Amino acid sequence: MRAFGLYVLSCVVIVAVIGGVAFAFAGPSGRQVVLASAALALAVQMVAFAIARLLQRQNLMLGWGLGSVLRLVALVLYAVVVAKLWRAPITPALISFAAFLFVTTVVEPVFLKR
Repeated sequence: MRAFGLYVLSCVVIVAVIGGVAFAFAGPSGRQVVLASAALALAVQMVAFAIARLLQRQNLMLGWGLGSVLRLVALVLYAVVVAKLWRAPITPALISFAAFLFVTTVVEPVFLKR
């Protein structure tokens, strides 16, 4: 449980740093989608990490693979929702969402070892 809490904390810090950089480059309309991307990325990461932790003892690679598929599906669905339904600026939305997911995924193995 401690590893999950530390992972959540590290994800929040990473998302805050990347979000701050994205805020600097995004316009007023892009800032709203960066916030939405940050919130959704944190939710997706928590679910993916929980799956990996649940399957860690039986088959860690299966858990990590399922989490990766979840991230990919979330990215594709988010692109469709942003582009077609929400009609928000797609470039800052997808770049920030992909960056949030990628960097927090790279950090994930450190917390799976615990």
